[in-house]
Amino acid sequence: MGSIVLLDEHTINKIAAGEVVDRPASIVKELVENSIDAKATAITVEIQKGGISYIKITDNGVGFASDDIELAFERHATSKIRKEEDLLHITSMGFRGEALASIAAISKVTLISRNEKEEIGRRAYVEAGNIKSIEQVASNIGTKIEVRDVFYNVPARFKFLKKDFTEAGYIEDVIIRTAIANPHISFKYINNGKTIIQTSGNGDLSSTVYDIFGKEIYQNIVPISYESNDMKAEGVIGLPNISRSTRSHQFTYINSRYIKNKTLSTAIEKACEQKYAINKFAFVILNVSINPEHIDVNVHPAKLEVKFDDESKIFDLVYYAVRYALESNERTISPFTNIKPVETVNKIEQISKDLLNNGVIKKENNEYIPEKKFDFSREIKKQAEIIKPVSVINDETTEEYNTNTQIKENKTYTPEEIPDIPLVETKEENNVVNNNYYENVDILEKEELAYKYVGQVFDTYIIIQIKDKMYIIDQHAAHERLLYEQIKEAYYSKEKQSQLLLIPILVELLPKEKEIVDQNLDMFEKSGFILENFDENTIKISGVPNIGYDIEYKSMFKDIVDDLLGASKTQKDEKEFRFLATLACKAAVKGRMKLDTKEQIALIDQMVKLDNPFTCPHGRPTAYEISKYEIERRFLRK
Repeated sequence: MGSIVLLDEHTINKIAAGEVVDRPASIVKELVENSIDAKATAITVEIQKGGISYIKITDNGVGFASDDIELAFERHATSKIRKEEDLLHITSMGFRGEALASIAAISKVTLISRNEKEEIGRRAYVEAGNIKSIEQVASNIGTKIEVRDVFYNVPARFKFLKKDFTEAGYIEDVIIRTAIANPHISFKYINNGKTIIQTSGNGDLSSTVYDIFGKEIYQNIVPISYESNDMKAEGVIGLPNISRSTRSHQFTYINSRYIKNKTLSTAIEKACEQKYAINKFAFVILNVSINPEHIDVNVHPAKLEVKFDDESKIFDLVYYAVRYALESNERTISPFTNIKPVETVNKIEQISKDLLNNGVIKKENNEYIPEKKFDFSREIKKQAEIIKPVSVINDETTEEYNTNTQIKENKTYTPEEIPDIPLVETKEENNVVNNNYYENVDILEKEELAYKYVGQVFDTYIIIQIKDKMYIIDQHAAHERLLYEQIKEAYYSKEKQSQLLLIPILVELLPKEKEIVDQNLDMFEKSGFILENFDENTIKISGVPNIGYDIEYKSMFKDIVDDLLGASKTQKDEKEFRFLATLACKAAVKGRMKLDTKEQIALIDQMVKLDNPFTCPHGRPTAYEISKYEIERRFLRK
């Protein structure tokens, strides 16, 4: 007898269930999509213990006909399609006919439903894929499905479920994505008896944004509406001031079906790259309406992937839709646009002479004001103001000079006037770095070296000379490394260093973001944040880490929360590292931010004292070395 056998139906259903149901969130997704297909206008999702022990979906849709209930739990039983040709123009959310069968195979399911054409409803109880009972019950029009004890009969899958909080977060994501795509449907999400999300269902996307994300995001979105090649892109995009450090607030849809697609993401980022800061991602809700014949949604069991017959057309549609929305809205137009030189000068003279030096203006309440000058942390500023007389190492002569007469604030130096500053004595230990950028770097490998300050280029890079080598220093990466070491030292000391705010900052968060803050409150407090609960999903920041001035703490706080969400599965020490690294990164001076001479010198003086100045905490290099020989070789001198 051969070794191949035909599996029994029960085992087949369990295996098939794994393709559709991998966690409670998958159950919620499938059942909510069925409610949408049933033309429901109100859907309530209620869970307990992360959906592992209990899920209930209630809708006011058309309901099941009494003779369809038993058939509905069979595999590949569906009302959405009839024949093969229907796969070419799928318009419903569900169509495979696998959801109910797969869910019932790994849980205990109770279904109560009544069709509008019938006077009495039916209740079916299914356990491990077997229908135990079907009976008549009084019921409203619509359907109610209760799912209990997910994976109770599949222990191998049950043990891979995450903590209740994590699983509830996945379900929350499903509700948010679905509610955004269906603003005409009222959604209510209840977690352990507490209402987390509730939308109005009035058909207005901006109202749904307000209900889910809060007032701040609602007030900083602009509409998207663009048509091309019989396709249409609609939605909203957030202004740069509410951008995030991750793509967690980007929602892309095809025919109201949430998808993940690289073409759409790339088009959005290309359209935003001139408006948003580097490594910042726009808040986007975008739905592309397209003829179903031009796409294939039958790619992935979770229906998160699609294929297009012409991706270039999709790219162009999304790119121009987003770009047009940003460029046509007055709140995203540069304040320099259409400003005549004479008018600009007059305005500058009225406000401040400093504006001429900085060359930057901002538009706030229709008034042009000079941009605030960046200040380093208190310690760096202090050090910059106290520069002692030093010995200068020169190619030809050595002379003494006093920096009080040589360096003057707000003075522009010619190359001949720029003073030489000695390198601080350093130790040879802990200077080995496993990084190809620094195979030949020896800034710290010699004692009693002197560096010659050269200047700043592109308002980003500081150039110094050490003997016969030139070093190009990235001011952001260098300052980030410096701040990280300072923040880490303060964090692990017992003294909390906080700076009280005159006016507290209010930050609106999503429920899962609020919970991640509550779970990691000790890290925030140890770093210097003083936090209070303002209301259900709003945090009041009364104090911040004492690490610098002119820092946008609200944006920093949100970026840290985003990073914590991504690091929720990591160990505590790794999570603390990422927390402190993000804090340092957001507080550090940015590229294209002009520093005066004293600030640059202070940064270098502090940097060279570090045991590891070669990279920022995230691994980016802080400096690049070019030898005199290499320069001369390029000029054909060697």
